[in-house]
Amino acid sequence: MDIGSFNLFIKMIVEEFKLDSSQVTILTQRLLADDKEFERVWKFFKNRPRKRGGEDRFKELLQELLN
Repeated sequence: MDIGSFNLFIKMIVEEFKLDSSQVTILTQRLLADDKEFERVWKFFKNRPRKRGGEDRFKELLQELLN
């Protein structure tokens, strides 16, 4: 895992989805524990469709990770 990519991902997610500190802790622990999971989530986030008025499917994945 590239720690620079990980830090960038966390920063982007916190800013875009307004995560609180407990959510950041949960997400960080989960993704640091599994390199493959982080790579999958990071790839999905980078390549998600950005349609106007479209549904953001990443939000669903984020909710799964936080639960």
